[in-house]
Parts: sequence; C-alpha cells; structure tokens
Amino acid sequence: MPLITRNVFIDTEFFVKANLDFGSRTIKSFEELCEKGELHHITTTIVIKEIERKIKEHIKEALKGIKNFRRKAIVLREYEDDNIQNLFKDINDNDIEAKALEAFSNFIENSETSILDMKNVDLNEVIEMHFNEISPFSAKKPNEFRDAFTLLALRAALNEGEKIYIISDDPDHKNFCDENNDFINVDTLSSLLDIYNKHNDDRAKFVAEFLETKRDVIKAELKTQLDDAEAYNSSSWEDSEVDSFEVTEISDFEPQIIHLDDESCQIHFDVTVKFTVETTGPDTANGYYDKEDGVLYTFESITKQDEQEKEFSVDIDLNFERDGEKFINDVFDIHVKGLSSGIEFDIEENTFDF
Repeated sequence: MPLITRNVFIDTEFFVKANLDFGSRTIKSFEELCEKGELHHITTTIVIKEIERKIKEHIKEALKGIKNFRRKAIVLREYEDDNIQNLFKDINDNDIEAKALEAFSNFIENSETSILDMKNVDLNEVIEMHFNEISPFSAKKPNEFRDAFTLLALRAALNEGEKIYIISDDPDHKNFCDENNDFINVDTLSSLLDIYNKHNDDRAKFVAEFLETKRDVIKAELKTQLDDAEAYNSSSWEDSEVDSFEVTEISDFEPQIIHLDDESCQIHFDVTVKFTVETTGPDTANGYYDKEDGVLYTFESITKQDEQEKEFSVDIDLNFERDGEKFINDVFDIHVKGLSSGIEFDIEENTFDF
C-alpha cells in the first residue's frame, strides 16, 4: 500500500491501549519521523485534555495498587534487604503525576504536533449528526460529542484534496472515515509505520523476505523465551502458585516495520499464545470455617490443570549490511514486552458453568 498522506491523527484510545507509554518503540519511531518532517501529527485540544485526564487516572490507580501491595506485604518490611526495602520507600504522588504528564508533553513537543481548537466546528452540524445518528454517533453510542468535535475540527483544517490518516480501531471512527473520502482509517500506529517504511523501499523488500524465511525460527525463539519465563497466578484463589506451564501453540502473526534505516530495522507484531498451566493451592472446598475467628482453615492442597490463551507484543531488532544489491549478515534479537515481570495466568480453584 502506498503512503497516501503524511498527515496523521491518533485517537485517545490508541494511547490508552499502549499503556500511555510515550517511550515505547512504536511511539518513539513515530516521533522521530515527525521531527524529520516525514509525517505530520495533528491533534485537538479535546484529545490533549482527554489524555492528560487518562494519565492522572492511571497514575492514581497504579499508586493505589502499590499501597495495597504494601499493606499485604507488611511482614517483609523488617527484612534488612535493599531490594525489599526499596518496595517501601516513600512515593511523592504529585512528582509521579508530573513526570508522567511531562512525558506526554515532550512527545507533543518533539513530534511538532499541530493542535487544533474548536473554533472552526459548526455546532449546528454536530447537533444534526447527533439526532440523525451520523458517525461517530450511533444508537448504541449517542454521546460521542468529543469525537464529533475532534473529527470535524480535523476536517475543517484540511485543504481541498488533502487527506489524513486516522489511527483508531473504534468502529464509529471507521464508519466516519468510510463516509468521508479525505479520512483514511488505519487500526494501529505500527500499521501506519509499516506503510511508511514499505513505501518504495528495497530495504523493506529484504525485510519482508527475511521475515518469511525466518518465521519458524522466530516462533521457536519465542517459545523458548516464554517457556523460560517466570509465571504467577492472579486469580481469586489465594496462596495458589503456578507449578509449571508449557507453550502449546503460537498463532501466526503479521509483522510490521516500525523503523528502518541503512543498517537496522525494528519490527513489531502481536501474537496469541496457548498454554497448558498447572497450579497448586489450598483446598478451600474441604476446609473448615471458624465462625468465631472469621477464618477459613485448610488442611490439604489440590492441583488444577487448565488451558489459557494470552496476547503478547513482540519487537524484533534486525541488523544487516548491504553488499552491492544484496543485504547480508541478518542478525536479530527478539524482545517480548513485559516478559521480565512474568506471565500472568488466571487459574481459579473452582469453575462454574452458568
């Protein structure tokens, strides 16, 4: 697919699904292209305010999780171990929030983002769209005023014949793009970067051939990394632990080029992995509940085996050299995002069919 325009709008929900990580490889690659003038990031005052609010909400939720952990782990506080003591160091909520907002502000500044206000939006048109259920409004989503204002502000900013990519997997955004020829919907930012990098570039052809020939090797390396990772059970089955797990299937994947230069390439894809998981925990069904103390006492353990399906984001760093018309020495590293924190499974002691 050729690159049709250099104008790009990114929906708020994309950033939320990316965990508001403005240092991620995908977002950094986009930022660098905008700095070079290769792409033009356009957003609105509404999106800026939405993301700032989301950042504050996520920080608040994360800090709440830390405080809950500390309450449960209070018994560890007296251990004279630097790693454990670091878990209980004071956290300045305001400083954390300020740093997170600064990361977003730096992204906006570094990508030389054009920020549109609402002065050119016709309020009467928004009202008509609302009552006639014209996208982004619909019967199921009648209150999409922020999206409507943003999309109309973008339309008003385009010159005649000018187009813009809309990065969003929202069906209502897709419908709006289908109804407006100057709007081109792309589900993810990595998909757009893939379009950019494949645009009339023989290096991209080499990368495509590399990925096709190395697909089984990539899957084998993925399986090794996943099988060697730590794992934990996050279900409501308290004090249960994952005994073992094994990768049983890795789905096919669609790799996307998010960065490409004369010596290296960064590739991104999402993949679905199936596991068999064995977990052991207290046998609460046969335990004894002491009403006076309000405590459930268990005397035996049980082991459960289950199948689980997990989604992973994967990055590949590919290095190569050019020898005349050929590319040689294709050395690559695979990174599974979040794997260092362990794989989170959700195995319950009891499952009920309703």
